[in-house]
Amino acid sequence: MNTFPKTKAAPRDLSRRSAESEWLDGADASAQELALVLRDLARFNRVMLGHWPVIDWLRRATKDAGRERALTLVDVGCGYGDLLRAIRRWARKRGLTIRLIGLDLNRETVRIAQAVTDDADEIDYCVVDVFDFAPPAPIDLVVSSLVTHHMSDDLIVKFLRWMEGTARKGWLIYDLQRHPVPYYFIGVMGKLTRLHPMVIHDGRISVARSLTRTEWLMRIDEADIARNAVRLRWFLFRFAIGRLR
Repeated sequence: MNTFPKTKAAPRDLSRRSAESEWLDGADASAQELALVLRDLARFNRVMLGHWPVIDWLRRATKDAGRERALTLVDVGCGYGDLLRAIRRWARKRGLTIRLIGLDLNRETVRIAQAVTDDADEIDYCVVDVFDFAPPAPIDLVVSSLVTHHMSDDLIVKFLRWMEGTARKGWLIYDLQRHPVPYYFIGVMGKLTRLHPMVIHDGRISVARSLTRTEWLMRIDEADIARNAVRLRWFLFRFAIGRLR
């Protein structure tokens, strides 16, 4: 049974970004229900090969990395921690030493991520606003998956500038494309895979809140980052916007 408040349906006019709030951002979910939602979000992202573009970017970002020095990677808006655990598995297979740090604003979300993460994965989770984060060591790589659609345009520009000034080797944003195909697809797939109702509802709003390619290029310009320094790749109605040094 859905315990979240009723709201109007996510807008179908995708010509501009929606400002509608997602249930997950404002609902007072129980810890148990939040855990179910986060698990289903991770499950759907796995089905959609959501980790692959990030791992592919990391492969290029670390191709010349020596084994003698550990790298430090920060995942902004780490949520369930599934991306960080996927990175840990990949790094182990490659024999790469990476210190992994996950940041999230929600204390309960971090507690859930810690509970489903094996101690052997050695992932540090922090409850903090990224702009207040004091890194324990220089940051080599910053990644952010399915987070920027929660931000306003101005905040995205601020975030781009923060990553540009923080990540010594590079940064990557991975997020949805605002387009009718994913907007309607999430409803069909959600029912077929029996996702939590909030995942379906918020998934549509997430698409409506996301940026187009043109809008991403505008935000990059506003952040005073040269376009030719950034690689914007399309993958299954999602964008991977990356910068390597």
